[in-house]
Amino acid sequence: MSEKKFKVVNGETYEYVLYKRVDPYSDILKQKLETFDFANPPINPRELALSLIETMVYYHGLGLSANQVGLPYRVFVMGAESVGFACFNPEIISAEGEEDYSEGCISYPGLFLKVKRAKSIKVRYTDMNGVQKEQQFDGLTARIFQHELDHLNGVDFTSKVSKTVLSRAKDKVKKNLKNIERAQKEALIMQSLKNIQNKTQQIQEKTKNISDLRQMIEVKDAAPVQRELPKTFDYTTP
Repeated sequence: MSEKKFKVVNGETYEYVLYKRVDPYSDILKQKLETFDFANPPINPRELALSLIETMVYYHGLGLSANQVGLPYRVFVMGAESVGFACFNPEIISAEGEEDYSEGCISYPGLFLKVKRAKSIKVRYTDMNGVQKEQQFDGLTARIFQHELDHLNGVDFTSKVSKTVLSRAKDKVKKNLKNIERAQKEALIMQSLKNIQNKTQQIQEKTKNISDLRQMIEVKDAAPVQRELPKTFDYTTP
């Protein structure tokens, strides 16, 4: 894939690349990635972030690390639909609680594993503009952050479960992929119907406006203009 594309948002043109995910057994997924140097960046961090977000959206993911698409940079993105943000040099400052929850991975389409992770985490990372941030993440957001940080450290979520659990989960991959494909088709149909409804509503509103305007014109045509008469004609002679 890895082709350059352009997108216009609020009048501004953005250039990005759709990357192809690497084989899940690729060596780059087993490596701990080096700190991204903003003082001497190996690649434009903003362009990299936008490309990773667009690639994440393309693969219908909630998170994507750079090494999942073969890039040796310590950064991942997370989000949903067409909204996302990048975390360069991410780290977990503190963590609280634990919970088991099923999670998937762009590198393993259709594979879902129940993994134990912290429920709440305080994190530090640098955004795509080079601004360092500290935030508190809970629930799914915390889980995505931990999952993607594992990738940057060369840790795969398949290593967090037993071989038996992993084998059983792999047996369900084909069925899961069919369910995902069906859900995506249904989502596209629903979006198409929504677009049609919006378009129909716009047409109805325009038609109503035209109808209202026509009625105004017709009323004006039907009612003769009453000219003001001179005072001497306010009465008639008997």
